[in-house]
Parts: sequence; C-alpha cells; structure tokens
Amino acid sequence: MKLSSTELADIAGKPLGEVTSIDLRNKEITHIEGLSQCAKLRKLDLSSNEIETQDAFKGLHQAKSLVHVNLANNRLNSMGIVEDIPQVNVLNLSNNQLTVISPSVAKCSELKALILGQNKISKIEHLDGLLNLNTLVVSQNEISEIPQMPLLKELTKISAAHNRVACIPDLTQHPKLKEIRLNDNRIAEVPESIRKCTGLKVIDLGNNKIDGWSSVAPLASIPYLYNLNLKGNPICEETKYREKIIEMIPSLRVLDGERFDQWFLDHKEKRKQRKAAEAA
Repeated sequence: MKLSSTELADIAGKPLGEVTSIDLRNKEITHIEGLSQCAKLRKLDLSSNEIETQDAFKGLHQAKSLVHVNLANNRLNSMGIVEDIPQVNVLNLSNNQLTVISPSVAKCSELKALILGQNKISKIEHLDGLLNLNTLVVSQNEISEIPQMPLLKELTKISAAHNRVACIPDLTQHPKLKEIRLNDNRIAEVPESIRKCTGLKVIDLGNNKIDGWSSVAPLASIPYLYNLNLKGNPICEETKYREKIIEMIPSLRVLDGERFDQWFLDHKEKRKQRKAAEAA
C-alpha cells in the first residue's frame, strides 16, 4: 500500500506539521508520502510493513527532528535510509534482508542504539564514527568475529547472540560496558582480559562450548557481576557446578536464568504465605 500525505494526516489525527510521533505498524505499507511536512516528528514506527528500498520514504530527509526510527520486520536489503536521517538516535532495522552494514551509517554521529538483529550480516564494520553509541544489537546474523572498536567508549551493551563467534574480544576498550550477550555461538573460553571489565553486570554465554573451570576463571575478577548464564555449556555437567560458580563469583544473584539471592527467596516465600492466607 502506498500511503499518501492525506492518509498519513488522517492516521495521525492532526496536521502533519504538529505531529511528533507516528505509529504505522502492520499496515502493509510499501511507500509513504508526506514526511517532508513533519517538521516536529521525533518518532516514526514503520515496523512490520512491506518496505523494500529507501525510495519508499518521500521527503524523509526534510524531517530534521526525527530521532527514533523503527523499520523492523520489513524487506530492506540495504541501509540507504541512514543517508536521509543523520540525526537519528535510535535505529531499528532488525529482521530485514541486510547483508552488510553500510558505510553511510558513519554519518549518524548522534546514534545511540543500533539494532540489526535477524539479518544476514557477516561483518561488523563502519561503526568507528559512532562515538555516542551505547547499544549494539547484531544477534541472529552470520557474524564470526567481533572486531576491536576502540573509539566506542560509550558502549554499555553488546548483543551478538546466535552467530558464529568463536572468541570473546578484548572488551577493556569499553569502560562503560555493563552487558554482553554472546549466547548460542562457538565460544570455548572466557579471555583473561575480561578481568579488567569491572563494570560488567550481565554476561550471557549460554549454549557455547565452555567445558572447564579454567575456561571461566577470569569471571571471578568481575566485582559487580550480577547475572551470568552458562546454561547449555559442557561445564554445566561438572560435579557441583552450581555451587562452585556461586562460590567463585559472590556478587552473583542470577545464574542460568534462576535468581537465588536470599532477599529474593525470602520475599518469594512471604508472598507465597500471604496468598495461602488469603485463599484460606
């Protein structure tokens, strides 16, 4: 469906020049007009439509206030759209048909969250100019290596689950990193360098190839590690696996998806008792 500027205004319920947010999910849209009139538009959700190329967005480059764009679940085979929205802060292009990360993304210097999951991307590249990037999601692609990205000092989350990654890179270049998700890859060990990543709180390494205590020993040096997932690794079959991990990492509160800290367990028991009393 080709959405005209008149139809766009009808959906928005106000003159396009006054619109700040438009939700156009699940409308079978192939093309959209009228964006040049949306001077105040900040958030555009076009997820779950039938958009194939950047030509589908007539006048998009004139929507200078647009900072949040969701184009997940479409049919885009390139990231050409970024040329029209260099001011964007959040860009979701997950579940499209992308095979490469476009060099044009480097123009988006204000980008804070880049979401590219569920595509066919084989290489992480062209991100060095994204100095404000704090969230990178490239899960469910065809990536075999996470490169060094020394300029991305603001990164707090990296998600590269369900890929072909065999090694955890040196993450010490990201001093603000709090969360790393690398489940369902081909990782056999945790590198010594991770000992210096003292800000990490969440690490997901489920369904990899980690098979010995020496392979996870560096995790013991991370002082605030709160949530660790190793479920699906050979090490989980080790005798007293759970007890040893909890002893090794005293800061843990969640292991393999199960929360176990005493405060939580006490609160859970009290809630159970209260419900039983109410039912009596």
